Amino acid sequence: GLRPGQKMDSITHAEAIELFKLPRKLGLTPRGEEIVANVGRFGPYLKYGAKYVSLKTDDPYTVSPERALEVIVEKEVADANRLILDFADAGIQVLNGRYGPYITDKSRNAKIPKERDPKSLSLEECQSLLAAAPARTFGKWGRKGAKAKTAPAKRVARAEKAAPEPSVEPAAKPRAKRAKASGAKESATKSKRVAGARGTGGKKT
Repeated sequence: GLRPGQKMDSITHAEAIELFKLPRKLGLTPRGEEIVANVGRFGPYLKYGAKYVSLKTDDPYTVSPERALEVIVEKEVADANRLILDFADAGIQVLNGRYGPYITDKSRNAKIPKERDPKSLSLEECQSLLAAAPARTFGKWGRKGAKAKTAPAKRVARAEKAAPEPSVEPAAKPRAKRAKASGAKESATKSKRVAGARGTGGKKT
């Protein structure tokens, strides 16, 4: 991808060629792991073996092998201070967190009882505490998903409310016409009776 500040319509040929330098190989760690500088979806990083470390202040296009090793050592020291226990075969770790030590298997985080020394926890204890811990949620994303599920129900409810719109008035119009017709017939018969009554009255006199 383009570097910060670069635009497709203004990039030069030399700058475009520079972009093809990544990924850059920067040598090996003391353990023989290959070091590679690159840029990913979360920004620039170094990869050494199967591990990754972010390049927060260094440029992946210009970072030197010596500086890359320094960044890796800083990362490993921070990880060592954070890691209390590692049950690698079970995928469980006891870590120092922002709010104190905790147990994690990446899908669940479990609190450690205050009376327990985190360094003395057994694998069985960690598994038991994790089994009782709730599954990790991912904040707003989970709530958005819940809202998205309820949206169709709201639409159905609106559709149900909107259903009784057709009025009964059109059906009532024929009745009104029939009522007018029957009323007209009744008035016609009444007028005939009155006329007949007048006619018979004239004959008698």
